[in-house]
Amino acid sequence: MSNFSWQTLPKPIVALAPMSGVSDIAMRSIARRWGSDITFSEFISTDALHFKVAHYLGLGQPKGVHISKEDILRTLEDKAYWEDDKSFVLAKFIEEERPFIIQVFGNEPEHFHTTVTILNQLFKPDGFDINFGCPARSVIHNGAGSCLFLQPDLARKIIETVKMVCDPLPVSIKLRAAYKHVPALEFLKAIEGAPFENVTLHMRTYDQVHHGEPNWDSGKELKQYLATKNIPLIANGGIASGEDAVKVLEYTGADGVMVAQASLGNPFIFSEIKAAIAGKPFEPVSLAQRIETVLAQTRIMLEHKGPRGIIEMRKHFLWYFKGFPNAAELRGLLSKVETIDQLEAALATIHQTQTEPTTA
Repeated sequence: MSNFSWQTLPKPIVALAPMSGVSDIAMRSIARRWGSDITFSEFISTDALHFKVAHYLGLGQPKGVHISKEDILRTLEDKAYWEDDKSFVLAKFIEEERPFIIQVFGNEPEHFHTTVTILNQLFKPDGFDINFGCPARSVIHNGAGSCLFLQPDLARKIIETVKMVCDPLPVSIKLRAAYKHVPALEFLKAIEGAPFENVTLHMRTYDQVHHGEPNWDSGKELKQYLATKNIPLIANGGIASGEDAVKVLEYTGADGVMVAQASLGNPFIFSEIKAAIAGKPFEPVSLAQRIETVLAQTRIMLEHKGPRGIIEMRKHFLWYFKGFPNAAELRGLLSKVETIDQLEAALATIHQTQTEPTTA
């Protein structure tokens, strides 16, 4: 049984953000090696797992129907039915990633019951995180993500359901600065008393998505409110350097920071942030360290995803070498890699011919 606690996790927390289609097992593992304190799965649809269980039991696709724990777990006995299940691939992690939190989204409490029952049984994570912050249109149109700001009673029921199923594991929630006319602070007050133990706040609104200046005042307000309840706050949004992280922590009083876009091809940012917090200089990584990190991430990907893993790594290759001289030539070289041998050859060429990037 995990003994993880948000209250006892050393502060300030420095974390890699969950990013759909990006923050897979390999990226998360490398981020941990470079200083991320905690990892989150890519977010997992509660509808997908609930309907798959219901279909197996011959119930069709009944939205919101309750399925007993016994029936849910009985479906897991059929290994062939669950082979290569996409949700299971997203939930899989390796021990070096702990503490590891599985993030889920949806809008039906019973679907959360089904999903958390399964994932808790199979993967034994250190906690569950509920996404009330996603601005993606496909998620919003299904009544999930940040639009649940408009339904605090439903959000409270979802949190209570997840906690009931996974207890004693902690439940955390991810929010946006605002959804339409409802700010995060108003939403938190509306669900006061719900059993969550940590909040991560993306300090941009639903309308901003991932652009524009984050609203640090929203983080400061939430921290002041949560401090009275001994609930930590992680600040997210627009943090692209160690200097940014220090400024956000000082201004908001948050208990940690979460990095998303700035970590793409740059797991080194977690060491940079740790150095900045400690008031120490950060020595930029060398080209050799960069290449070594690319290879390490690729090997983890191949181990867990097989030959197709290197295809999924291509976007990471491009991120790692963004801003280097002759970027177009490098993109052409790396975007065609199909095997580890081809990658090693391409990286050897880069090592012989390239210098450090001129831009971040």
